[in-house]
Amino acid sequence: MYNKTILRNGIEVITHSMPRMQSVALGVWIRVGGRYEDKKNKGLSHYLEHILFKGSKKYSCRRIKETIEGVGGSLNGFTSEELTCYLAKLPHRYLETALDILSDMVINPLLSPQDIDKERTVILEEIKMYKDLPQSYVHDLLDELMWPGQPLGMSILGTAESVGRINKGLLSSFKDKFYAPNNIVISAAGKLVHDKFCLKCERIFSGLGEREKSLFPQARKIQDKPNLKVFVKETEQTHMALGFHSVCRGHPLKYAVSLLHIILGANMSSRLFNELREKRGLAYEIGTQI
Repeated sequence: MYNKTILRNGIEVITHSMPRMQSVALGVWIRVGGRYEDKKNKGLSHYLEHILFKGSKKYSCRRIKETIEGVGGSLNGFTSEELTCYLAKLPHRYLETALDILSDMVINPLLSPQDIDKERTVILEEIKMYKDLPQSYVHDLLDELMWPGQPLGMSILGTAESVGRINKGLLSSFKDKFYAPNNIVISAAGKLVHDKFCLKCERIFSGLGEREKSLFPQARKIQDKPNLKVFVKETEQTHMALGFHSVCRGHPLKYAVSLLHIILGANMSSRLFNELREKRGLAYEIGTQI
């Protein structure tokens, strides 16, 4: 079903051939995200993701978007705690074009100081936007309680102070450290041939030299008593998030936790939804996450 090849410099290429499809999805995944940062440079991964769409050595910002979207494709990127992803979906005959664009963004971004300063305003507005969305911001407050003083407890976007400190030098050194072959996975699914795709990846990424694999600091459970954090805002609703430390992702009881999640609040048949919304009408939205 899936094919995996490790290129000579350590980049992993994973594909899933779907011959009946007329499209292809392509992703360039970088093993870096919010957990690789600290309080001083928080938001650096996310900032860099934004800036890579502003142009590369071969493609201007406008050409990046129009080349893929102009053939009916879509282009996007996102940053999470442990990874950054650049992805495109488009008709299969344009796969090589999409690979060339995403790879040039990752390998040869312009990192223009003018674009960096301009995007700072955009990201600061994004930070404010989430603070104006209580249903989202309440989870940031919960993270701060669950992992105080740790990367996991800090917003991926960073703060106004940390974003204000980011400049070309920081972005460039961060990229050089983490956007390395042993931190890169290239994935594709759709109408493609694995071996031909690997040859294209080898040709494009062969110039990247190997570096030491980067690791993020281990999460520490330091809470010894119940904690509460309240953020007061003049709105017509109250949003509450209740969290517990659970088993790690490799623990054999993780399946029992998943089952508990389904029973308690995963859907409209769950106990929390049935009791709090259907029977009592106390809330519009209620659920659980793991």
